[in-house]
Amino acid sequence: MNSTQLLLAILGFSLLIIIHELGHFLVARWSGMTVRTFSIGFGPALVKIQGPETLYKISLFPVGGYVQVAGMAGEKDFSEGSYNRASLWKRAAMVSAGPVFNFGLAAVIYLVLFGTFNSLTYEWDRVPTTTLRAAEGPANAAGLQPGDTIVQIDDTPVRSFRDLRKAVGASDGSPMQVTVARPKDGVPDYEEKSVAQIQPGLIMRIPRAPENAEKITVQIKPRKGKKGWQLGIAPALARFGADGFGSTLKLAAIESYNTIAMTVKFVVRAFQGDPDVKVVSVVKITKLGADSIKRGWEWFFSLLAMLSINLGFLNLLPFPALDGGRLVFIFYEAIAGRPAPRKVEGLIHAVGMVMLMGLIFLVTMRDIFG
Repeated sequence: MNSTQLLLAILGFSLLIIIHELGHFLVARWSGMTVRTFSIGFGPALVKIQGPETLYKISLFPVGGYVQVAGMAGEKDFSEGSYNRASLWKRAAMVSAGPVFNFGLAAVIYLVLFGTFNSLTYEWDRVPTTTLRAAEGPANAAGLQPGDTIVQIDDTPVRSFRDLRKAVGASDGSPMQVTVARPKDGVPDYEEKSVAQIQPGLIMRIPRAPENAEKITVQIKPRKGKKGWQLGIAPALARFGADGFGSTLKLAAIESYNTIAMTVKFVVRAFQGDPDVKVVSVVKITKLGADSIKRGWEWFFSLLAMLSINLGFLNLLPFPALDGGRLVFIFYEAIAGRPAPRKVEGLIHAVGMVMLMGLIFLVTMRDIFG
């Protein structure tokens, strides 16, 4: 991970926040509300631009952001352009717009990935291949390189990743004779395979060795890992694409839906106290982003789409200060026929914000020092 990858990761994740707040901003302006501040981040402002109606700023702590709408902070403001004066459906639309824009951004990313045959997953299933994405440990020491395709282990032909895993899993730790096909330029060819039986219009591209690839045999002594014997290889993944624009739209919608479903399951497991579910800070996420950029832009954009949906969904949770918490008060007003006391609502959101910032601080400290 270098400084350029880190900067690109920060810019990419800032885009998620900008898109989210842009949703609130645009719908607020469309519905006639006065937007006083559009801020990316919290704390002291680093950059300020005063518009005719709105103060635009970039703040010191780039964790989240906010759009300040007149009357939304709990004050009794019923002037022209106030949040309190807008109809319930306009308020609900404005509050929901941030998450909706995040879902839309993820759908656009999936549209591009499937349209360019660069989606690493379909319905969040990955298909590993016998071609190497990276070689570490024993494989690296033996001279294997990214782009190599494993074609044989000892006397056993390897035609799929299942064959590869079976051969390595049967090892007793003795050195293995591994034969690979190495492209002259290190770049494998791709074989297209229709998988319409899984989903009509879906096509899978599988990396394979070119016809003129050099055959090389090396000896590798596997190492013992947590999940058995390992050669130290990271397999390249098959890529998914579509046979036309209509199929691309459908596949992007399916992948967006499945990412939302995965996020819901994650949140449910977290509330159930699953010890395998861990909340990570922006520090950890940024590191993951920089690592994904190192692997390739398709890895980074896949991560970006997932995080955009995560951001949208988590903001819809009925917790004070989040969009979902504000929707609870709107629904209450719709059912009760009168709003909750403005000061009470403002206080609840303020307490919720303090709790959220405290959680963010604790998780960040854990990821930095833990």
